[in-house]
Amino acid sequence: MAHSLRRAAHEPAGSFRNAAGTTFTVYSTEKATWQRIERAGDVFDVRIDYVIGSGTHASGYLARIGDHLFQSPISYYTKRHSYDLAPGFEKLSDADFTRPATEECLLCHSGKPRHIAGTLNSYESDAFAQEEISCERCHGPAEQHLKRPVPGSIVNPSKLPGIARDSTCEQCHLSGDVRILNPGKRFADFRPGQQLEEVFTVYTDVMPPDGPPGPFKVISHAEQLRASSCARNSNGKLWCGTCHDPHKKPANASEYYAARCRSCHAGQLPRTHPLASGNCIACHMPRRDAFDGGHTAFTDHRITRRPQPASAFPAPSELAAWREPDPTLRTRNRGIAFVAAGLQRGSPAWIVRGYRLLTEIQAAFPNDIDILNAFGGALLAGNQPREAKFAFERALRLDAANPVAEENAGRAELACGNVEAATQHLERALDLDPLLLSAAEMLKNIYAKENDSAKQAALAERIRRGMKKGSAK
Repeated sequence: MAHSLRRAAHEPAGSFRNAAGTTFTVYSTEKATWQRIERAGDVFDVRIDYVIGSGTHASGYLARIGDHLFQSPISYYTKRHSYDLAPGFEKLSDADFTRPATEECLLCHSGKPRHIAGTLNSYESDAFAQEEISCERCHGPAEQHLKRPVPGSIVNPSKLPGIARDSTCEQCHLSGDVRILNPGKRFADFRPGQQLEEVFTVYTDVMPPDGPPGPFKVISHAEQLRASSCARNSNGKLWCGTCHDPHKKPANASEYYAARCRSCHAGQLPRTHPLASGNCIACHMPRRDAFDGGHTAFTDHRITRRPQPASAFPAPSELAAWREPDPTLRTRNRGIAFVAAGLQRGSPAWIVRGYRLLTEIQAAFPNDIDILNAFGGALLAGNQPREAKFAFERALRLDAANPVAEENAGRAELACGNVEAATQHLERALDLDPLLLSAAEMLKNIYAKENDSAKQAALAERIRRGMKKGSAK
């Protein structure tokens, strides 16, 4: 974890061309590493400021543009010794530096990001108070321990009750399918010793009971382990720390993990079992391609009795909380989760399901911005823009300085055919956040339809000004 994020140095040079015909080139000068994108005769270079990941599997990249952080569309894949598109960019014909690096993302890839509240991806001039993940991520704030460094003055996850113990790992190693914050909470509010659900609820797909397991994902270690016979039969004793020592890397991984397996299984194995080989994980925890993991493979934590071939996975039958939050929040969080997952997947049935759940409890949460935004998103998806406009405008009144709230109101006005009102909202969104690219794209399309070249030029200049302090050249 101490290698989770670092400043970019002289990164490996390389070049590749994707299926859409865009050429990506990585090169270094004396002062920086740059990524060049060449597409349809246009060429531009962006300086890389940070490298995400230890490089064991791959390295991702962040660029600081203005006071924003954006993810690079390419990654370096260590075992292939080459660059290719980063996960999630594979199907984009215009892969570019347009994906915001949000606080939720960077909390699991860095020590202490200094995110500016109310924005998607704006950060202080020093973007990180700590760049790499530190002891505090698992052991909590260090002040009392530094004053009196004795046992008990800092959190020891292995000594916590099971749910709080597991939550320490799950804060980063359980992405689920959607995470829903409790009212008034930020992901940065979680502290070791808490249960995850005190801050947010993770929702995961429920697959048909008689079918194959769900898709194998990069950050689904906790889901895989829970599905294993080892975990199910341990009465809550088996957890990440049973096998993993976060403080050191084993010199010989296969021997180390085989010893962990034998600590439970040695006396129960039949004589025919090839125990002498010492490599339990080769058969029972093979490496698999993750469907969301780009061009690399990850260890399967389901600990299967026999190697299982990869198979097509069916559509999920349900969305369920990993653990339920406080009873007063269950319907709220579940409803928002169904709307969010439905919008992501284009599932009208899930959107409607979430909307109906939220109508049951909206009176108890009259000023809940997340509920209002979920209503707005669901109503827009259901082709009811006037009702969506009402929900988004209420959210904007409650959070008037939020550029995303202005953008949502603008999107609803545009769907209603109110181009002038939409333009005003989108202009205000860019006043608050000049690099809110989704709002800029809508404005660009409006001005293009109006054939207003002066406004198009002014919009381009506004974005250039927003980028001036950044690293694009």
